[in-house]
Amino acid sequence: MIVKDEEGLLPRSLTSVAGIASEIIVVDTGSTDRSAAIAREFGASVYTHEWEDDFSKARNQALDAASGDWILVLDADEELAPECLPLLSESLCRSDAFAYALHFVNYYGQLTEYLSFTDSCCRLFRNLPDLRYSGKIHEDIVPSLLKRHWTPIPSRITIRHYGYLEDRVRQKRKPQRNTALLAKAIAENPGDSRLQYALGTEYLHAEQYTEAMGVFFLLLKSLEPSCGFYPDLLLKTALLLRVQGANDEALRLVKEGLRLFPDFTDLWDLLGDLCVERTEYSLARKAYEHSLSLTPRSGLYASQTGSGSFATAHRLGQLQEKLLNRVEALRSYRQALDTFPRYEPTWRRWLELTAAEGRWAELLYCLRSWQAELTPQQWTEAVRGLLQYNELLLAQRIREWAPKPVLASLNPLSLRLSQWLIRCKQGDKAGVLAELQGLNEPKEGTLDIELLRWAIQFELSAAKEDDRQELVRDESAAADERTFLTACTVFLEAACWDGLACYLRQSGGALRHLPGLLRPPLLQLVLQSPDFVIQAILSRCDRDRLSPQELCAYGLLFGALRRWMEAAGALRQVQDRLPDWPLPRLILAQAYRSLAFERLGQPLEKAEWLKLSLWLSA
Repeated sequence: MIVKDEEGLLPRSLTSVAGIASEIIVVDTGSTDRSAAIAREFGASVYTHEWEDDFSKARNQALDAASGDWILVLDADEELAPECLPLLSESLCRSDAFAYALHFVNYYGQLTEYLSFTDSCCRLFRNLPDLRYSGKIHEDIVPSLLKRHWTPIPSRITIRHYGYLEDRVRQKRKPQRNTALLAKAIAENPGDSRLQYALGTEYLHAEQYTEAMGVFFLLLKSLEPSCGFYPDLLLKTALLLRVQGANDEALRLVKEGLRLFPDFTDLWDLLGDLCVERTEYSLARKAYEHSLSLTPRSGLYASQTGSGSFATAHRLGQLQEKLLNRVEALRSYRQALDTFPRYEPTWRRWLELTAAEGRWAELLYCLRSWQAELTPQQWTEAVRGLLQYNELLLAQRIREWAPKPVLASLNPLSLRLSQWLIRCKQGDKAGVLAELQGLNEPKEGTLDIELLRWAIQFELSAAKEDDRQELVRDESAAADERTFLTACTVFLEAACWDGLACYLRQSGGALRHLPGLLRPPLLQLVLQSPDFVIQAILSRCDRDRLSPQELCAYGLLFGALRRWMEAAGALRQVQDRLPDWPLPRLILAQAYRSLAFERLGQPLEKAEWLKLSLWLSA
């Protein structure tokens, strides 16, 4: 390992190998923090190296100091996945193996387990005197292996890499540092295509898209498809073309790439995305389904996590929703979650659709199946989702299923929140308020709990107009959008209907955030409230300032009130603004159908309008 000023990350990296490494070699290239001291605390032998803008020299100094039979190379922002220890031990025992290409999971953006891409890199090899790194930057051991006619064996030994996370990139100024080093290296080796590709990638990370495109286009023209990084180069170029609006050129490049690499799932996914944008939905569906059917060749491609798996199934579900095939959409979302239950985009949509359809048996079965893998946040969302639909007994049962470690990780008051909401819906608002008033300090609770206390006070002060006016002034007269919508959510979830109607009448300036109630998922809560609450919301909306989606919801709410003329007027206005959007026509057809049933004495339930509202977020 080579390090410089890595005291924040070094303990995690060294902990991951502390129990298996016979020795730890750390070469420090000029740290001014506690990196060297931390390494020694882990029993490492620490060497200093005067930095010469050459990563290979520092790496090779570490190799010179190593005495073991095998070498595992890590950076401070990496860790060995603990579940791979048995595979690592097994791999070191193979007499025919000289080097392994390890499986890398590279996290980017904000740390979320599915925001990552995978690739492979040779980081485990025998300690032989002629195996040495080359290259000032993006240094590599493989050229040294190839001189012996050895090729690294693809391995599922996994290294987790955190170097592309936003905070890390910003702290280390990696794009600026790497671009300068690469420019220097290219000046010395102008014909090195690998360095050129690395430079283009740094431009891409720095969002210098024009410069990146210039580098990538030249490489695509000059390189053979057999080049190891050619598939990734082709994918990055196609993605850049799409970002720049050149979708036809991107589509041409993707089709050429699939002719060369027919099992590259990321290309199939991109093909599907491009076909969706061209409204070629049948071709998009075939592309996603083909991606899901593939088994990519291990280690050949750098790939987005979930491609050909849960992320592709989510794309397919979104497409099915766009085609108004809700049953097929649910099937695709279920497929994604069966593979990876913690995938948040799919989880939230599946939960919304399953609850709105009243598929309670399926919901319970799936939660049972996934319960060991769900996060505390997901358990909370499941309970809150059931409370929205007044499934109080099911919500209580699901709370009892949550694993003990999950319950232990939650704020105790967050656990009680669902119970308080259940009791509010059952009519015991005064009892809940007494318990909330008995909390020691406001800081004990979350924002939701503080707003619940306030909402119930507001509800129970119905005969005290002055008290309500004071509550509005104290809590939300100048609320930001998040606080205003969270307050409205608590009113809706706790069935504080009178309080919400009064709040909307008296909150003044905060009403500029009212359109948020016309967007999913709050729209679903609004649709389940009494008619006078819906009317209170509609009467305070400025129709001329609503987006097409909000105006569509506006018409939908009038339909739920059986006010057909207002519903039709709003929906026709959406049709005039977006003539190709089918949803306003679908809702308008439902309005006419409802009118016909009403005249037959069989008015449709709000549940039908609730299901229609879910298409707004499709």
